Amino acid sequence: MPLPPPPPALLQIISGADVWTAEGPRHGQAVVIQRGKILAVGPLEALEKTHPKAKHIELPGGTLMPGFIEGHAHVGGLGAFGRQIDLTNLDSLQDTLGRIRERANTSKEPWLMGRGWDQNLWPTKAFPRAQDLDAITSRPAFLERVDGHAAWVNTAALALAGIGPDTPDPKGGRILKDAYGRPSGILLDAAMELVVKHIPPPTDRELESRLKAGLDALRAEGFTAVADMGIGDPELAAYRRLAAAGALPIRVFAYLNHDHKLMIRELKQPHAKKLSFFQVQGVKFYLDGALGSRGARLLAPYADEPSTMGLWVTEPDKVAADAAITMRSGYQPAIHAIGDAANRAALDLLAKAMKRGKGALPPRIEHAQVVTAADAARFGSLGVVASVQPVHCTSDHAWTPARLGPERVNEAFPWRRFLDGGAVLAFGSDAPVEAPNPFIALAAAETRQDPQGRPQGGFLPDQRLSRPEAIRAYTAGNAKALGHAKELGILQKGAVADLLWVQVPIGDLSPEALRKVRPGRLWVNGVEAALAH
Repeated sequence: MPLPPPPPALLQIISGADVWTAEGPRHGQAVVIQRGKILAVGPLEALEKTHPKAKHIELPGGTLMPGFIEGHAHVGGLGAFGRQIDLTNLDSLQDTLGRIRERANTSKEPWLMGRGWDQNLWPTKAFPRAQDLDAITSRPAFLERVDGHAAWVNTAALALAGIGPDTPDPKGGRILKDAYGRPSGILLDAAMELVVKHIPPPTDRELESRLKAGLDALRAEGFTAVADMGIGDPELAAYRRLAAAGALPIRVFAYLNHDHKLMIRELKQPHAKKLSFFQVQGVKFYLDGALGSRGARLLAPYADEPSTMGLWVTEPDKVAADAAITMRSGYQPAIHAIGDAANRAALDLLAKAMKRGKGALPPRIEHAQVVTAADAARFGSLGVVASVQPVHCTSDHAWTPARLGPERVNEAFPWRRFLDGGAVLAFGSDAPVEAPNPFIALAAAETRQDPQGRPQGGFLPDQRLSRPEAIRAYTAGNAKALGHAKELGILQKGAVADLLWVQVPIGDLSPEALRKVRPGRLWVNGVEAALAH
């Protein structure tokens, strides 16, 4: 795949800032780059002597560090989010309906599409109903919950999909019903697809625009690479068109949807070992749903809804068979597992697959939110990447104890246990589920508190991370998870020149100040990128 645009042949020395190395920030160091690669890292005076004709880029203090790597995002969803109704952080049903009404009154779109509502923020904490939307619009409406694992639809959408009192739950999903057995308007996980298949798909141009917008948004946050978790055939074709045109602003590692036909076709091609701007990296599998919508699969019933233990979105046996195929083909399985039962099942099936031969790339478990202590230790012993999103902890801390109960709440977000057990920790945001701001995520990792300082002392504070550990998880940890530990996420000779400069000494800031940091300058493959603020 071509690289956009060609990196400068001119030698450049970047100096004036502390250089963030594997050991942390180092003063008086500089970095030499040429043709998209780092040629040397060392004392400025020594580098000036060995490279006397180099062009100087003098930074006014601050920190020069590896570009962040977004370890888990949904790029097309992030790009589309700006064009939908934003329902995030609204603290009542009335406010949420008001936001929807504004769009309904001003748009002529055939569907009302939105994302971000969270009933846990509302006083009643009850799911909304189809009738709430019916009072606003007769157009079909499809509004995703913040986690993307539940949809709120109106009667028009239910009618289009043919969902009625007698419609059975699809495998891997639930149609919530009211006391009279009528669909309430809430669809969990696989049940969402009953409506989604009736929504007009985007055109090729719209898909490319969404992907480009998502990638531009990530670059503006300081990311130089992303793992796009779950793309279908249309997105894959759109990525390949953008890559062929040299139009990708950052590096993309794409994970295919768990579509057996698609994965078998694509995995016939040898996995690209050479780093490029676009490559198919593996396959994204779903074992369970999300904790907020009680779709995460637990080992015992939910404390606040004892009638359910959550969902198997995909049966473990099916995931096991296709994850093993993925590994044997030289690609990487990435398994969504949130509940403790789902994480145990993921570890069990990966352990069996790895007995038949470890693949070239380490398998990954995405989210790994609720994990028993014994299973947390297995990540490191098996060589399974723990791909986690720190802001999920600080967004969900208020209601997680209610879901899990006091006996197992300490299983939640066990980052320290993962590291102590020797696991590779890879950070992401799950954008657009959470905002893709790495500085907020770093502060969340070290405090386990939200920006308002809640809960006091941090949620299960024994699982906090240090700042160097958190930065490593967002840089070198992701690079190792992707199989490019010597090229990405680190400032050393031979690595690619994917660099981020921030105007502050990032190692010395308070968590409150860290949350306010914005990227200053960014280089992708040695080319400085314009940052929009």
